[in-house]
Amino acid sequence: MPFGELTYSQLVSVHFDHAYGVNNVILKYPYKPGLGQYISLVFPSETEIPLTVGDYEEDTRNLSLYIESERIISKLTGKKYVLVKGPLGRPITITNIKTVLGVIKNKFNFLDLRYILKELRKRGITVRVACLDGCNIEGFENVRKLDDNYDLIIASVPESEITSLPKKALVYVRWVKMNCNLGVCGECNYKGLLPCIEGPFVEVKELVD
Repeated sequence: MPFGELTYSQLVSVHFDHAYGVNNVILKYPYKPGLGQYISLVFPSETEIPLTVGDYEEDTRNLSLYIESERIISKLTGKKYVLVKGPLGRPITITNIKTVLGVIKNKFNFLDLRYILKELRKRGITVRVACLDGCNIEGFENVRKLDDNYDLIIASVPESEITSLPKKALVYVRWVKMNCNLGVCGECNYKGLLPCIEGPFVEVKELVD
């Protein structure tokens, strides 16, 4: 699988997703990201913006990105192609997994896990979702109890909530600033870890004292 490749990708569409209150950007992208990997949009001589993979369709090669920032959307306006770097980060290892719990703080955080949970369910794995704020996610079995009786627990919650997660859970370290996305600059260093290459999903036990 390629890592950190620079690819000019066709911008297919930008539309507002009313269900989640965020913009959905769709690009033609040749590489299927591994579970838990991310990409970055590169604006040469300006900035590089890391983004979660919202979804990927192999038949159409459509990559979905959910973008909250209107500043980023304005940069995309009028473009036919955008420079993408990726896939980036360390894929989640899936072996002997039969049950998975996705833990989110709110409905918006589900977009960080959406691609992963959909792909796992396609493999016949039992997938459930627990929302700490009590939201319901359509298309998935929602549970209210947060326990560790699952083969895999993956989460997207604020930094302040990670101590409420089981130590074996993988949490999306979304609160750090990423710059080079290749582990070179050290900008994303968090407690001795570089989430841009050692994550962005990291075991909770590596993050809490």
